[in-house]
Amino acid sequence: METSVALARPAVAQSSMLTRLLKVAATALVWAVLMGLSALVGLLFERGRILDPQVVEIAALYGAGGLIGYLFAHFPIMWLVRRSSYPWNLLIAACVLTLFTLGATAGVLALEYRTYYAQWHGYPLSIVWFYQQFYTALGSTYQFAVLGTRLYWPLGPVSLVAMSWWLTRRAS
Repeated sequence: METSVALARPAVAQSSMLTRLLKVAATALVWAVLMGLSALVGLLFERGRILDPQVVEIAALYGAGGLIGYLFAHFPIMWLVRRSSYPWNLLIAACVLTLFTLGATAGVLALEYRTYYAQWHGYPLSIVWFYQQFYTALGSTYQFAVLGTRLYWPLGPVSLVAMSWWLTRRAS
């Protein structure tokens, strides 16, 4: 009887770990939808664009950046929030989530730029090619920092505060 209990415990541990990972994935999808929706609202209402395939692609890129950013930010947020005092939890979660989301979105847009400009780049793995990759990524990151972050402003701060509250509530 004792061996069956001992064998059942790892299955319960695996089940709870799987449940936690599914919750993280579901929350990451929610964050991705919020970031894509923020970009979509920014393009449609702030910029006066019409809903065309290019606008949907931009919103999808922002959603992908939100998804990747959240997946990388979740565990550092949980670790930092558990080690800080209550008044700082919301600020820590907001800062970490912001940095990871912006970094991931800049990375996704850098890959998009690299795909577009690849036809004019030099031979792969040559010294010139590495310079071209570096400056393409640098240019796309600069353009995202100057122009792209504006698309977060209609819904981004509200979503950020709500998600930070949700994460700090779950961590404590």
